Amino acid sequence: MINKKRLIKTFTDLVKIDSESRNEIDVAVYIKNKLKKLGIKYKIDNSNKSTGSNHGNIIAKLGNKKNVPTILLSSHMDTVTNGIGIKPKVTKTSVTSDGTTILGADDKSGLSIILETLEVLKTKKMKHYNIEAAITTCEEIGLLGAKHLDYSLINAKEGIVLDSTSPERLVYKGPSSDYFTIEIVGVEAHSGINPDKGISSIVASSELISKMKTGRINSRTTINIGKISGGSAINIVPGKTEIMCEIRSHSEKTIKIELNKIKKIIQKLNTKYKKINKKFNAKIKINRIYDSIDIPKNSLIIKNILKTCKEFKYKVDLVETFGGADANFFVKNGVDTVNLGTGMREFHTVKEKLILKEFFQSANIVINSLIIKD
Repeated sequence: MINKKRLIKTFTDLVKIDSESRNEIDVAVYIKNKLKKLGIKYKIDNSNKSTGSNHGNIIAKLGNKKNVPTILLSSHMDTVTNGIGIKPKVTKTSVTSDGTTILGADDKSGLSIILETLEVLKTKKMKHYNIEAAITTCEEIGLLGAKHLDYSLINAKEGIVLDSTSPERLVYKGPSSDYFTIEIVGVEAHSGINPDKGISSIVASSELISKMKTGRINSRTTINIGKISGGSAINIVPGKTEIMCEIRSHSEKTIKIELNKIKKIIQKLNTKYKKINKKFNAKIKINRIYDSIDIPKNSLIIKNILKTCKEFKYKVDLVETFGGADANFFVKNGVDTVNLGTGMREFHTVKEKLILKEFFQSANIVINSLIIKD
């Protein structure tokens, strides 16, 4: 049903277009031209005012039948850095870059599958569910496109994000994630003349870190200290240090418990050092990045995908992930969205590749899961 040559050409066309985060406009033009040729209507939202991109999200719609469910399809237009001047190399089994850049299969493989799906269903005139394609920007810098998407333009209640590795993995559960920054303000002093009058924010930070539990907290929760910055000069007792961290968990209760533990450590640190100098202060700032996903196994989209895989004898597993994707924001906004792999591997590196067998398989799963079979 899919046109493999066309699918590969769409993919290689897309990866040749530079589109690092916030510079998606040229890819957007390519997509809009494709949609216009197919006679598929689309709208552009105003998300760029919040994301800083040079283009908004694209929302395309195919079908408007009453009493027929609407299914969302989504992929993102942006790539990570080192994505300028990509030169794809196609073999019988895979597509890679020339080794000097990323490939951009994340997520132009997903974009290609969406465009192929729309073309097949439009030109073959098959009976299918109503489809909304939400093609987002700035996914790689915090899921910003999906976060600021105009959800008043979306009617779907279920959907598929195409932004994972193997199509044998159907992600239906994912964690919530909070970024949190611990700011420690000590007391600056000259390290040679009067160090005894200072309180080192770095030393206080090390005390705090030594008491924090990090890594895998349990089977469903992780905490990571990702970045530390502090101090102003080698000969000055450091006055300020920032510790930047994240927590991911499938359990909101666990997130609350673990953050409360860290707050108690901070409280004890304040009690200790404020006795020495009241200027000392440690505090935490928490920022929710995305909420968890937990899609019911009896949802229409999961049942359709499993039925399609059984029909074509594809292996597929329902899996939990510790990664975040646009699906997290779709779920938050009332669209039960699973994440299906497209065949990408080693993404974000110069070794990135797209496995063609899996690429075709993913496209076939999507198309056949959207066809209404009497």
